[in-house]
Amino acid sequence: MATAENEQLPPDDRSRLRSHFDVPESIHTDRWAKLWDAGDFLPWDRGGPNPALVDLLDQRQDLLGDCFVEEGTGAKRRKKALVPGCGRGYDVLLLASYGYDAYGLEVSAKAVERCREEERINGHKYTMKNESTGAGKTTFLTGDFFASGWSTDVVAGGIFELIYDYTAVLRLV
Repeated sequence: MATAENEQLPPDDRSRLRSHFDVPESIHTDRWAKLWDAGDFLPWDRGGPNPALVDLLDQRQDLLGDCFVEEGTGAKRRKKALVPGCGRGYDVLLLASYGYDAYGLEVSAKAVERCREEERINGHKYTMKNESTGAGKTTFLTGDFFASGWSTDVVAGGIFELIYDYTAVLRLV
């Protein structure tokens, strides 16, 4: 699992990615899916959760509060966390281990398969962090964060209390 901060892609990988996405923005989603479908060039995959998220959950949980939210009826439910562009799902698995019902969203069905594979093979590495709150559940969805429709598969109308991202929003730049 990579833990070095400020890791950057080697220049050849950056150049290859730029070339891959040197197409009209309207087809970038398809280009991400093609990378996942081929599976032989995934330079952003660090092999584990983002170190910044690990630090936040381990050292500054006070910034996020409890993993439960109280409904208007007084009933409590787990907060829902979304990781758009979740890759292999490492951050989703980590959030669930801290008690969130965590949802990973990817544009490629192949990427979602890899998330489920990661959970099946390495899920045991994401141990429950607090016995009193327990672990949340994980759900992996195929869809484009910037399009409508994917959130219909989410309980409670697709409302999330936490959205964690460090790659998907790059599309806005």
